[in-house]
Amino acid sequence: MESARRLAPCFIDRGTISDPRDMLRALETLESVEYAYEVDGSVVTKGVATLVKLMADPVSATLVINGCLFVNVTSFRYLDFESLAEEGCSVRLCGDGAALSLRTVPDAGSGMTPGQLRLMEECEFDLTSFVTADDEDDDD
Repeated sequence: MESARRLAPCFIDRGTISDPRDMLRALETLESVEYAYEVDGSVVTKGVATLVKLMADPVSATLVINGCLFVNVTSFRYLDFESLAEEGCSVRLCGDGAALSLRTVPDAGSGMTPGQLRLMEECEFDLTSFVTADDEDDDD
């Protein structure tokens, strides 16, 4: 039986995605990460950071500063991801000759997986919206 409707891709536990909305959704699941930034296959810098903001903006930079990670998915062509059994996941954002590798760092506090609480709320955004990973309880 043939259908006229084109099916959207489906990725389970690993894959390569290039759609900015899918890249944002994949990155929403991250919180604390070990990162490595590579240029032409050589590691330039690495460390640990907390994902603070996600965006899809044609001019803003992706940056790591003071232990905070701000990711603009339009800084990259595609994202490779892989689930790592009990250890979370590994994400690699690839651009023209550069790559930012992220690996989840286990959260010893709440018992929930990183990003799980954030994913309980439903929200929708367009590709020019900013997405924050902040706790809403910090408004006091």
